[in-house]
Formats: sequence, C-alpha cells, structure tokens
Amino acid sequence: MSTALSRTIASLVLTIIVAAPALADLPRHPDAPAPPSAVADGAIVVSIPLYDGVTLKGDLYLPKGPGRHPVLIEVTPYGRRGIFSAADEHGYWTAQGYALLIVDARGIGDSGGEFSFMTDARRDGPQIVDWAARQPWSIGKVGMRGSSYSGTYPIQTAAAAPEGLACISPNASFQSAFDGPPYLGGGLMLAWALSWTTLVDRGMAERPIERQGLARKVDHDRLLLQRPLATADVAMHGRELRVYRQLLAHPTYDGFWAEAHLSVEDYRRIRVPALAFSGWYDTTLTGSIANYRAMRALAASADDQWLVVGPWDHAGASEGGYNRDTGQPMTRIGVLPVEPGGFLPGQRMAREFFDWCLKGTGPRPTWSPVQMFVPGQDRWLQADRLPARSITRRTLFLSGTGRANAPQSDGALVPQPGKPAIDRYIYDPRDPVRADVSVDGRTVLRFGPQDVAKQLQRADVLTYSTAPLHEALTILGNATLSLYAATDVTDTDFMALLEDVAPDGKAVRLGSGWTGVLRTRYRNGPARSELMRPGETTLLRVNLLEIGHTLREGHRLRLSVFSSAFPFISVNPNTGEDIATDASPPRIARQSVFHGGSRPSALTLEVFEDGHAAHRMGRAELP
Repeated sequence: MSTALSRTIASLVLTIIVAAPALADLPRHPDAPAPPSAVADGAIVVSIPLYDGVTLKGDLYLPKGPGRHPVLIEVTPYGRRGIFSAADEHGYWTAQGYALLIVDARGIGDSGGEFSFMTDARRDGPQIVDWAARQPWSIGKVGMRGSSYSGTYPIQTAAAAPEGLACISPNASFQSAFDGPPYLGGGLMLAWALSWTTLVDRGMAERPIERQGLARKVDHDRLLLQRPLATADVAMHGRELRVYRQLLAHPTYDGFWAEAHLSVEDYRRIRVPALAFSGWYDTTLTGSIANYRAMRALAASADDQWLVVGPWDHAGASEGGYNRDTGQPMTRIGVLPVEPGGFLPGQRMAREFFDWCLKGTGPRPTWSPVQMFVPGQDRWLQADRLPARSITRRTLFLSGTGRANAPQSDGALVPQPGKPAIDRYIYDPRDPVRADVSVDGRTVLRFGPQDVAKQLQRADVLTYSTAPLHEALTILGNATLSLYAATDVTDTDFMALLEDVAPDGKAVRLGSGWTGVLRTRYRNGPARSELMRPGETTLLRVNLLEIGHTLREGHRLRLSVFSSAFPFISVNPNTGEDIATDASPPRIARQSVFHGGSRPSALTLEVFEDGHAAHRMGRAELP
C-alpha cells in the first residue's frame, strides 16, 4: 500500500478520509503500519534497460551492510517519489532484510517511453523482475506489492511467469483495463478520467495536486455543458491529455483493451502465491474479487491464494484499515462507523507472507483462503472459496401500481412477482441526477456509504422498497438488477442504486461505487455497440457490484432506478452518436420500466445466511 493511499485520496477514488487532529498525538496502534520514512533518504537511483531501448528509472533502498537480499518491487505511474508511491515504506522493509525497489512506470517521471494504460505492465513487468533478480545485491528472488494501478501491475507481470518472481501482493486490483475504470457498464467514468489522467501526463507533472481530491480540480458545473467530450481536457486543464483522449478513442472493448485484459490462459500461467487486500467500500473491489476467483480456480498456484475483504475503502484496504500517518484505525467510512473488530495488521501480514514465499524464513500462512468482514455483525467470515457456502441468492421483485416516482413512490420490493404495471420517467441530459455534493463550500464526489436521501428525491428517480424488516438482513456479495425497460431513443443509460433506509428517513448508499450503470448500447457486452429500437421492451441487466452490509430490524432496503449520475458517469445525450465526438443537441428520453406478469423485473442479492452450518465465524485470523 502506498503512503498516500493512507494519507490522501487513492488513485481511483475521490473519497475523503477524516481523522481528528488529536489522533496524531496518540501512541501508534500496535497493528498499524510502521511510521513513514523520509522519501529518497538513502535511495540509489538505478537504470533498468528494456529490450526496445527504453530505460526505466527506479529508487533502490538496501538494508544496512553488504550481502544479497530478497527484493520487493513496486512499479508506479504516479512518480517513484510522489505521494502515491510506497517510497516511505523503505525503512520498514529494509529493516526486515528486504531490498525495496520503486520504479517509475514507462513514460512516467524519469523513465523513458510513452505511458499506455495498463499495457506497459505486460511488456515491462517481466523485464523489471528479470533485471532485479540478476543484480549483485539480489538473491535472485523477487516479490511485487502495490495497490490500485500498482496493485494490478503484479498480476499482469505474473501472467508472463518471469523466472525470478516468487510471489505477489496485488491489493485493490482491477481485472479488466476497460471496465471499472475507465468505463463502467459502458458509461465513461468522467470525473475519474479527467482527473486521474492528469497524474500520468508529463505536462501536468509540476501542477499541484488537490489534497482533498483525486488529482487536479475539475469544474463539474462547467463540464456539464462541454461538448464534445473529447475536448473536455482542454476546457478543464488548458491542454490536451494524451491518455484521456486515448481512453475516449476506444469506447468499445477492442484490441486496444484486449492487450491488457487478463484471459483464462493468462491466469493459468500464474504460478506464484498471492495475498490480496480489498474493502467493501473499495471502488476496485469487484476487480479484486474477480482476480482472486480466477487465480483460485485456474492458476498453477491455486492453493496459495488469499483474499482479505474488510470494512475499508480504497485508501485503507492494504493497511488493514489503519492510517499510516497517525497510526490509528480509520473508525469511520462515510457516514458509517467501522466496528472494533474490523481491523487487521495489513503490513505485518504482508511481511509474514513475504517472509514465507520470498525470504524463506517463515512458515506458510495458515489463514483461510478468504477472510471477509461481516459489517453490522462485527465479525469475520472465514471461507475456502467464493461465494462462501454460507452465501445464498435471494430474489426480490419490483412491484407497484405505476407510481414509483420519488418522492411519493408506491414502488415495492416483494418476494413474488406482482400484477403487471409500468413506471415511467423523463430523463433530461441537461438536468442530470448529481453524484457530487456540496461540502463546506466545495463540490466533491464521494463514494461509499453516504446519505443520499435528499439527492434522489426527484421525479426522474424510481424507488422500490421492502417493508420494514422483521429481522436483520446481511448482503455479502454481488447484487444484480434484471430490468424490463423501454426508451424512445436509440441509446440511453439505466442506473441502479441500493440504499439502507432507516426509520428516520436517512438513506445510506450501499456498495463500493456510486451506482450500478448500463449504457444500453452495450447491453449485450462491451465488445460491440448495438443501438436500441425505440419503444421496444428489452431485458437489461445492471450490475450493482459487490456489497457488504447488514440492514437492521425496522430498516428498509430500497432500490433506486434512474438514468444519470453526473459527473461520476458522463451524461448520455441520448443521440446514439459517438460519446467522444458528439456535439449535437442532447435529446430528452422517455423511459419505461415494466414489472409483474410476463415482465418480472427483479433484484438478485447474495445474502449471508447466519445459521448455515458450513461456515466458521470468529475474529480474523491474525498472523
């Protein structure tokens, strides 16, 4: 986990972590990571030649005294001495007898070449490993660790099976370089794309980074009127951003994305152990789970795969929920408190993992293959697979009399399909549902558990709720909406969100992102664009991603359906034209949602069954 992923907003989210100033004066928690070291203190600048003539630059930190050492590598697109690198962990790892190598990715910082989203890992990662394994200060064995982009890099590298790679810790990783990010359900993650791409642009390197945001500030209100989207980089930042335009040039899964996508054969070539951390509020949770499942099922090292999912966000995942600067547990994520048992010694677990698989001085970890915290129950589920045996599927059907529009909705979620009915709303791209909120005079985009009660009180939002629960309900896994819908345009968006509605009306958004998304032209998959037939009823599937949450007795589960979440997702102008180059006037879309009878729209949940005999519950397995 990089320093800034504990200190500020991580590379894929715009989440604010609040810690009281007084925490800095408290003694560090014994399970917290070691205090940060001075970046670049004692670093040896190294040059890593690649086969195509490009040279990468890295900082090498060595233990005191002569000798050969096991090597830990992080390859980062954020600058090896930047706030998003793991450079300030060097004191901890060298004291444990490891050499730590932090490398600027291709086209980043002092490294040569041109950065390309995720494809550089396939090309360069194995060469970096081979180079490090051959050095006189190396024992010939290399491990890789990172979070987010730098956490996905080790998996991409392992797929090439370089001889010197012994094991990896790929935290908060994503599986596909196309879906989540930069696209989600086919919709462009606009706020991310316009902000994150500044971090990997050489021309933006000297500009200050927003401490309370992802990168450089973006004026979302001004962005709403910007057409075409391909020029939004100039409008927002005063310059063309090569990677931003590269992402927009490939709005469909094509050969460009296939180069970075992990295939079945890629997973089969992985032969190293892996320890991965993620969190229920981590925006890359879906990718982390998909990667774990694939490696557990396909990799040559399938029996040596571990996954930990805690009540953490993207910033705190690989630290086990601790803040590196203060050494204190992050006791609140959004509006929800983190329960006392929801923390793990992430850095220490990583060290014990590497002591076993890389250094060879420790025993094989005895943790369960899967450790998942059960929010709302303050305990951990230990399982040998995903989904765990204690997870079952539950289906709830959309119901009502055709008046599900907020705020006076009669929409319901019920165990069986009801009578046929149609709910309708109008989606105007010029007046989208907003995903950002005003906080202390600043407009910010916050993911994770937030109160969205006021945000969704609009007539262009349909809501469907259960009755007050007679007993607690724990969602622990994927949620999917099967929606029978029609529109009068050729392309539009349908989005879905789950909320925990308290008796006082507070509605806490569930999940790791802002909403589930489907851009309808991609309803049959991201590889091809197929426009809708206006007026034709179509079965759409909206993935609400992974959720870990317990709704208490008396609360209601609510599903909201709408067509925009700006600026999280780019506004669909409903024209059916190329989203990057379209400058024509947006069209209003008239949306219809069907339920009951022969068109039973339904929500499917993975639910934790507390009394199942096949699972073990207890505190997390500590090293």
